[in-house]
Amino acid sequence: MIINVGVTTPSVGNCADRLNPQTGVSDCPNRANLCNDTVYYTLMTEQCPRTCNRCPGTRAISRRTTATSPGCRDLLNPATGVSDCPQMASYCTNTLYLTLMRQQCRKTCGYCV
Repeated sequence: MIINVGVTTPSVGNCADRLNPQTGVSDCPNRANLCNDTVYYTLMTEQCPRTCNRCPGTRAISRRTTATSPGCRDLLNPATGVSDCPQMASYCTNTLYLTLMRQQCRKTCGYCV
């Protein structure tokens, strides 16, 4: 649950994700799959600018929703037959994993057009 509070986490510059006051930790990395969902776009921009790559001077990813994009899907783990993408959503905006996540987790990360 992302809760609207004024407390932020330490970060680069003035851009930070908000903390959950109940846990003292940001929920944003675990909710990164909502960054480009049109229903949550504004909330995620306000609550999770760092996770959603919406800090001033960063490039924003398309706002289009992934749920309506035909052919947009996450790849399945061949060992389990289930996608690991929802659990890996925090990597969607990690620059070290962008290429891999664009290949493996298009729907979860909101990379569909």
